[in-house]
Amino acid sequence: MSVHIAEVMQIFFCIVTGIPVMRTPLQILFLILVTDLPPSIALGMEPGDKSILEERPRPKKEPVVLGWMWISMVLNGAVLSAVIIAVYIVALVIYCDGRVFQSDIDQLEGFQPKLMNARTVAFISLVWSENIRSYTSRSFDKPVWFNLLGNVHMQKAIIMAQMCLYVAVLVPFFSTDILQLRGIDVGITGWLLALLGPVGCLVLCELCKLITAFQMKRYQQTLAELHAAEDKRLAEAAAKRSSSHQAPPQFTKPTAAAAPVSSAALPVKAAVAAAPPAAKAAAVDPESQQVATPQPQPQQQPQTQQQPQAAPAAKTPAEGPSTLGCACFVGPSVTNLTIGARR
Repeated sequence: MSVHIAEVMQIFFCIVTGIPVMRTPLQILFLILVTDLPPSIALGMEPGDKSILEERPRPKKEPVVLGWMWISMVLNGAVLSAVIIAVYIVALVIYCDGRVFQSDIDQLEGFQPKLMNARTVAFISLVWSENIRSYTSRSFDKPVWFNLLGNVHMQKAIIMAQMCLYVAVLVPFFSTDILQLRGIDVGITGWLLALLGPVGCLVLCELCKLITAFQMKRYQQTLAELHAAEDKRLAEAAAKRSSSHQAPPQFTKPTAAAAPVSSAALPVKAAVAAAPPAAKAAAVDPESQQVATPQPQPQQQPQTQQQPQAAPAAKTPAEGPSTLGCACFVGPSVTNLTIGARR
């Protein structure tokens, strides 16, 4: 991506400043499809970095190309453009008699071969620089010599690109008449000048990795803070869930308060109090709704004098749907009293 950004910057700079365009449309097409395409494909076959597992996972909503990646690509593209433009301007000064702008060069007699020489130097320098960039762009933060020959496909792609370069600038007719390049006519001076492009690109791009490494470190710190906040939120949610799933607290059954005794139950209380102890034990609490079932008593010998029985309690009209039952034992006989009481 940085190579294509650099090509756009170079053409834009030439148009804006008024210097001759650095390359023809056919040269641009040759660069994209022949010399730049094989290294780009080889770069896509780069083995995975083992240290990627040490990085924190990225949020799924983030794009594939992050902001700091865009900054790195634009920065490297600007470096490549600056180096090639500098080489091209120096070539214009050397081969065009010190003239740089298009209006001045047009006044020269036979300026076309001279302009072709300057463009050839820039073309060679750009291909070499792109091949160097293929190695430096294998990692955002690691130096170029780290696992330099780890990608076998990259070596094959670079050899292919170099062969295409020398065919484009050295083969007669194809270079001079079709691509308008003069690799032989530039001489040793042009080839040495073109060599300054990849050297400067290598040094400056490696320095740019220091900036990219700092941006990557800050990004990892930001991810660490986000993950810490997310872990804290999940821990609080888990604590709330665990507390809600605990066993409910055991409540002590409250002791029922003594219900007030109604006036209708007073005669029954009196009758129970007047009964013998055996009869009191079998009596039923006036507050319950069950009627006590009398237990059969053993046969006793008839007495000469019969004891008087207690008079039945006065009946009161029922005030509700429920009744109170009471059994009173007086002597050998059993009297069941059912008195209505209001609940």
